[in-house]
Amino acid sequence: MNITKDCILKHLRENRDQYISSSVFCHNSGISRAAFWKQIQLLRKEGYIIDAREHLGYRLEEEPDRLDKQLSEIKNIYFYQTLESTNITARMLAEKNAENFSVVIAEEQLQGRGRLGRSWDSPPGKGLWFSMILRPHMISPTAAAPITLVTAVALTRFLREFCGLPVKVKWPNDLLLGGKKLGGILTELKGEPDRVDYIIAGVGLNVNQKKNDFPTQLIPLATSLHLESVRLFDRTELFLSLRHELEKAYRLFFEAGFAPFAKPWKEFNTTLGQMVTINWPGGTICGTALDLTAEGALLIKDNQGQIHQINYGEIIT
Repeated sequence: MNITKDCILKHLRENRDQYISSSVFCHNSGISRAAFWKQIQLLRKEGYIIDAREHLGYRLEEEPDRLDKQLSEIKNIYFYQTLESTNITARMLAEKNAENFSVVIAEEQLQGRGRLGRSWDSPPGKGLWFSMILRPHMISPTAAAPITLVTAVALTRFLREFCGLPVKVKWPNDLLLGGKKLGGILTELKGEPDRVDYIIAGVGLNVNQKKNDFPTQLIPLATSLHLESVRLFDRTELFLSLRHELEKAYRLFFEAGFAPFAKPWKEFNTTLGQMVTINWPGGTICGTALDLTAEGALLIKDNQGQIHQINYGEIIT
């Protein structure tokens, strides 16, 4: 008989209040103890916490959070278990005329990306990795430039209200909590000098990671909603709420521009008034971050008193 880990999981779920004997299960199912043990190990690797007690057997104590597969039944949500990158798939769908506000979400990204081509750790069962397709009507790339800051404001405002956590934004695309990185935003645009064909707004948000879920080199730098709140979040519920808030924010932005978002961005930010070093297409510049322009560019005053407008770049210190 071919007994899969799903069969064993079903049996564990049906008997959550007690330990199940592996010898009894194997006898009734016709599989070996070794085969049973192998399936238990596979379940543990997937995040299921299964207690084992000598003379008692096995009991399911905790299940990993899985995004609800019913997401794929909701209009304009494209749900995948595994993707190379949600931004890449969203771009492919946009080229095939996917509708405005369509969203690609994956349980796991194999090659999640941050700004400047950096990798983004996107393990299954822990965070939210999704990209929204935007089709603004009659807007230029220049007018669309603050889209990353708009996304940051919408995410931060919601997370502050929903989670009660003091999330901050760092120009241009980072969400911070306790000085550590909570999330990031990657926006990509296709268009002509006078118009935008579509925008891909990608979001990576650390939700239920524990400390050891991060790669060793990221432990001092990254955090999650769980680590800061000692709560486990329903990621499906969180995603659907974030999707709703982002859609509202984008509609307002495309109607009224960046003005409604400038004040909250300044309230939430950790950048203005600080000495910063920025890598940008013109090289590296050091100075004091003074303000934002109406288009979301950063104004920097260097050591010689000259003011620079930085439209694209990355703060490295």
